[in-house]
Amino acid sequence: MLSSGSLFVAVLAVFYVFSDLRYGTAREGGEDMSLVFEVRERIHSDYVDQVDSLRVIDAGIDGMLDVLSEDDALSLEQDWEADRPGDSAQRQRLIEAFKLLELSLGETVSPDSLVRGSIWGMLAALDPHSSYLGPSDYEDMVERFRGDFEGIGIYFEVRDGRLLVIAPIFGSPSHGKLRAGDHIAEIEGVSTLGISDEEVMDKLRGARGSLVRVGVARQGREGLLHYEIRRDRVTIRSVPYAYMLTPDVGYVRMVRFGETTADELDEALNALRDQGMRSLVLDLRDNGGGLLDQAVEVADFFLDAGQLIVYTEGREGNREEYRARKGLGAPLPLVVLINRGSASASEIVAGAVQDLDMGLVAGETSFGKGLVQGQFPLRRNGGLLLLTVARYYTPLGRLIQRPYTDDVHAYYEEGIKGVDPNSVDSLHVGKSVFYTALGRRVYGGGGITPDVMLPAEEYSDFTVELLSQGYLADFCGYWVGMHSDWPAAFSDYLSGYEVDGKTVQAWEDFVLDKVPTTGDSTLAAHRTFIRDQLKAGFARVLWGEEEYYRVYLQTDKQLEAALAHMAKAAELVARRY
Repeated sequence: MLSSGSLFVAVLAVFYVFSDLRYGTAREGGEDMSLVFEVRERIHSDYVDQVDSLRVIDAGIDGMLDVLSEDDALSLEQDWEADRPGDSAQRQRLIEAFKLLELSLGETVSPDSLVRGSIWGMLAALDPHSSYLGPSDYEDMVERFRGDFEGIGIYFEVRDGRLLVIAPIFGSPSHGKLRAGDHIAEIEGVSTLGISDEEVMDKLRGARGSLVRVGVARQGREGLLHYEIRRDRVTIRSVPYAYMLTPDVGYVRMVRFGETTADELDEALNALRDQGMRSLVLDLRDNGGGLLDQAVEVADFFLDAGQLIVYTEGREGNREEYRARKGLGAPLPLVVLINRGSASASEIVAGAVQDLDMGLVAGETSFGKGLVQGQFPLRRNGGLLLLTVARYYTPLGRLIQRPYTDDVHAYYEEGIKGVDPNSVDSLHVGKSVFYTALGRRVYGGGGITPDVMLPAEEYSDFTVELLSQGYLADFCGYWVGMHSDWPAAFSDYLSGYEVDGKTVQAWEDFVLDKVPTTGDSTLAAHRTFIRDQLKAGFARVLWGEEEYYRVYLQTDKQLEAALAHMAKAAELVARRY
């Protein structure tokens, strides 16, 4: 990549050629660059911190250079840091750089690519979470937060050019017709071999009430099964799983914070109370967050009225507080499960519960995403600017956001790997200490450090390959299709079915056919893991995603450990009330 400084000498060399360029002038750079300048103006007016204007221009030019291929890279050298132009001259630099690249590279790089590159360059120089969405991505985001779309309703994967059903979404048009492991070989009579993810969505999504014909290859059946599926509105639930783990301990799995999350939680809690729930595990693992108002409403279920849930501080130090309103009612011993994939809204909920001694937080240190993005629709193209306008703080004043640099890739990699999750000492190194009202220590410095560290399950290279290549899913579809002697009811399957030695041997033969170099010792070392995975996988094919998850959770070591700490959560309730 070339630096923006090295580019500008060439821009100066052609300055008089482009001397008629001005911000807003059509087809001479201004019209194409108007979106860039709209973003730049918004950065200077609304970003959480004051930003050096020349740094933003530099980053915008660097962003244009980043879209070039190695063959297109320009060799330009000059140091112009000593010169600090004014605002209009800075805008002119961007326009001139844009036109130079557009004219020099011709059709190899589109003007739209240069514009998007410039915008992303500016935003990357700010923080890891400010971002830009084009019009279609904007629509996808709205759909994602709304939690529904119109289509047939499947989780799918394109593997080796084949369209495979991971699972039908419960209650969707596909539920009861398609099943996990199916290969959708045709759509409207046309082969799907080599289809892309985007093409799948284009072909299977559509207007509510419209029909789509699919041809399905299923293990154990000759030829293709043909289905006509009527598209409908498909709901993606924020709380897909809620049930009793024991006669008095409820479990709620929350996967995101969308528009309906609090309503879904209310429904789940009421149902669990009717079943005798007296304590709760709230599972926020791998929940990357979502809407702030939903985080506040979720936390409100577990706090007393008036308690501070979270506050933000923005530009000029202005503070906005969010407090509980409903009132807790009967105290509920609570364990909140988090891991490195828990971020943003998940951290708001976990941080509030922990700071206010309303429950025990268990698991691994969370991601540490505490920057607040304001949404700014862009008038130039209908896209959306997500710009950081404030920072989140827990009730005790802990900054949720962890440190970051300009290296975005390193930031996300560190967020996933982080400290050694199995080393208690490493959780606290370099972290500031805060004290709750009950005198418990909690730690600042980015992310939510759990009260109880629960070791993460480590997967071997072999198990990663099995899961990533889809061998387990393929075998489960094959084995269910070849047998008919399954328990009629899922409850009987859950409590009574065990994967026998014959099935394990068939699996190992299957694996050796796929990976002939697999050694006997490797197979032997993974038999317990395989039995667990096969039982869950068979349930997915036979009944669906919810039943798969119920079986999977039976072998979840972190959840098992969290249950063992429920007594400590009950002690917190006793001390508070």
